[in-house]
Amino acid sequence: MEQPPDLRQKKDALVSRRFLVRLMAGVMFILVAVTGLALLSLYRSKQQYDSRIAVQTQNLAQSLNLSLTGILDKASVAIFAVKKEMEQQARSGGVNPDRIHNYLADYKTRLPEVDGLRVADAQGFILYADHSSTLPRINLSHRDYFKELRDHPQGGVVIGKPVLGMLSKKWQVLVATRVDNPDGSFAGIAYAAISLDYLSSLFATLDLGRDGVINLRDRDLDVVVRYPELSGKPTVGSKVVSRELKALVGAGRSKGTYRTKGSVDSVERVISFQKLSGYPMYIAAGLSTEDNLAPWYQEVKGTLALCALLSGILTLSGLLRYRKYQQEKLSERRLSEYQEQLEETVQLRTGELELRNRQLADEIALRKQAEAELEKAAVIMQKISDVVLWISSDARILYANDAATKLHGYSGEELRRLTVLDLNPRFDAASWQTHWEDLKRDGTLTIETLNRSHSGREFPVEVTANYLCLNGAEYNCAIIRDITERREAEKEKQLLMQQLFQAQKIESVGRLAGGIAHDFNNLLTPILGYAELLKMDLPPEGNHYRRVDLITQAGDKAKVLIKQLLGFGRQQVLDMKTVDVNEVVRNFYEILRRTIRESIDIRLCLCQESLGVRADMNQLEQIVMNLAVNAQDAIGDKGSIRIETSRVVLDEEYARQHAEASPGEYLVLAVIDNGCGMSEETRSHIFEPFFTTKGVGKGTGLGLATIYGLVKQHDGHVWVESEPGRGTIFKVFLPVSGQVQAAESAAPKRRPLIRAREARLLLVEDSEVVRDMVADLMVSSGYRTLVAATPMQALRLAHQHHIDLLVSDVVMPDMSGPELYRELLKIRPEAKVLYMSGYTFDVVVEGRDLDEGIHFLQKPFAVHDLTEKIDTILGAD
Repeated sequence: MEQPPDLRQKKDALVSRRFLVRLMAGVMFILVAVTGLALLSLYRSKQQYDSRIAVQTQNLAQSLNLSLTGILDKASVAIFAVKKEMEQQARSGGVNPDRIHNYLADYKTRLPEVDGLRVADAQGFILYADHSSTLPRINLSHRDYFKELRDHPQGGVVIGKPVLGMLSKKWQVLVATRVDNPDGSFAGIAYAAISLDYLSSLFATLDLGRDGVINLRDRDLDVVVRYPELSGKPTVGSKVVSRELKALVGAGRSKGTYRTKGSVDSVERVISFQKLSGYPMYIAAGLSTEDNLAPWYQEVKGTLALCALLSGILTLSGLLRYRKYQQEKLSERRLSEYQEQLEETVQLRTGELELRNRQLADEIALRKQAEAELEKAAVIMQKISDVVLWISSDARILYANDAATKLHGYSGEELRRLTVLDLNPRFDAASWQTHWEDLKRDGTLTIETLNRSHSGREFPVEVTANYLCLNGAEYNCAIIRDITERREAEKEKQLLMQQLFQAQKIESVGRLAGGIAHDFNNLLTPILGYAELLKMDLPPEGNHYRRVDLITQAGDKAKVLIKQLLGFGRQQVLDMKTVDVNEVVRNFYEILRRTIRESIDIRLCLCQESLGVRADMNQLEQIVMNLAVNAQDAIGDKGSIRIETSRVVLDEEYARQHAEASPGEYLVLAVIDNGCGMSEETRSHIFEPFFTTKGVGKGTGLGLATIYGLVKQHDGHVWVESEPGRGTIFKVFLPVSGQVQAAESAAPKRRPLIRAREARLLLVEDSEVVRDMVADLMVSSGYRTLVAATPMQALRLAHQHHIDLLVSDVVMPDMSGPELYRELLKIRPEAKVLYMSGYTFDVVVEGRDLDEGIHFLQKPFAVHDLTEKIDTILGAD
């Protein structure tokens, strides 16, 4: 029985409403599940970012704690050393101002972190500083650290509030300690000044992000230094402190981490603080939460965008499904309503078929368009420069572009018959399966590995693997790039860094060697001088004369050792001239032949052209001799040494690969032997002083170190090639300077004028031991001598006496030797000068070369060296 139309419509509406409710419930369930997972992922990501920024601030605070503690420890050691020196001198009969000034200056040169080392007396006036300039009369008795040390004998090290230095005019924090008199009473303080600018520059080396901040606070939590400094708002001494920090410190905590808004700005930061180890100061490092959470905010935006997109897609899909459902119900209702009207039904069905035909035509057109797009993508993939391989899950190669065939040397057909295991020697069946599982899990993997070409050559590649699933089939779309050139560039960079590190290490040891040589020269001067004076007063046949002569011989050997140290440290005074290296080698051959044992053949292979280099001829001979002797030691019973010269031009590429070289035209002096050779480990140490592979007592280890220093002093460089069992090649590169100077005819020596012994000499030397010895030498040699301990005393004597010759040390307190001579010329314009020093580089010369008219005597020296030099200068009239 047919239902009434109204009843049928109501039933259809009820069914349609139920379907819509179920459909929307399903869509909402999916949306809620996806949104919940997204929010959970964002929450965990936020926790990770919060944990990461906390760890970063803690590590930053720890690093700053170690750095600042190290600076304060060095300052504390320095002032304790000054305190000990002051108290020791006080117990020994009185404080020597010159020694204290020198002691402070010496310590200051070793502490670049310290802005100044000073000593104040019990009334607070600054007495001594690390510089020799005249000190203004400044009183420190009102300073907090001075009062604390004066009133508390057991005060130890005290760190004062930041102050504006009265000497340096810079903000400083002072580290001070008490100095006592021998009876235990207060004698003053020794303190070190640390510049707040230096601390700011130290903090500036750290990456704090956009709104990061570093605060150093004292024990009262007052700001010592803040980085970065607020524009127009000085923060030194600021008492503004966050509630969290005050509470943690008040609770006795020595370190902690908290989140707060800035005390002087509104930026929210995560801050970690630590108390400096052993010092009443706190370092706090803060990083902006907004700056560090910026990636998380981008992640939130992306996630919300994806959720919104998914919501739209699901909603649209639901609406389309509901619409289709309505259409189906409508079709059924119409079919039921018009089943008796066949003609109308046929017409309706015909219309529907036509509609579907049009839809089918549209789908066919879209499919053809998609196929055309795929063909374009295939052409692009075929022509790109990177290798593209489509690989199946069982490692078979399904597709390879033109770049793949060129790189591997196979044709496309041959590659499609291979597997990844054939191209990559590092993959086997088990490792490929593991790789495939990792790729399915992560979606994309980037690895560096090795591929093998058709010829068997293995080369490094970077592989970006992409997992694809198309129509139920799994693929790995691998994009491969040859990184051979990148690897070679990395190796070249590593080699250059090793060369630079070696050069810096040898440079540092050279400075140390020069300083040691200077101290030994000052010690040897009185030893050799007094020994020579004793020999003058002793009969040659006596035992005392023989013992003194042994002292002299030992001192002469020490002189040679010191000369080698100065050569390595590039601190010798050189007589630089343009010389022909070929001529120097030829003239030196006979001496070389007599030195090297006869079983070794010496051959010269010198270039035809005559090239001039600016050099000290004696030092060139020393270089050749040291290299030849070194080659002799490397050769067994028989062998050969070949000395070659040639002209080369070093380009920018060579200089880039050799850190010590500069582009330009060079003369190469090569010494080649067929001895035992050296390992790479030995080659890395050969230019270090006192390094030797010989047995105990068979070498000083200074031969090659001296060569290195001399060559660098000539603006050249040394290169060594050697392998065990294959001999050694030393190449010395000296810059070509121009035409060779004509040989100078030896000028006849002038005999000193008789009036040399009648002249009046003024000796100026700040070292008491050296001053007394030189004065004895001059007086015993018959010179009329005036002696001064300081430049100011010397100038007073010059006003009172006529001076013919000034014999002066170079480095002295208050005034250097050249400065003293310039002042003396204003009083005695006819006076001449003779400089003497344990430092060769103290003389006012350019590039370590003696200028014409400058007379210099290297410590230590013999009596006849001194008298000959004085007679030559005075006899030059």
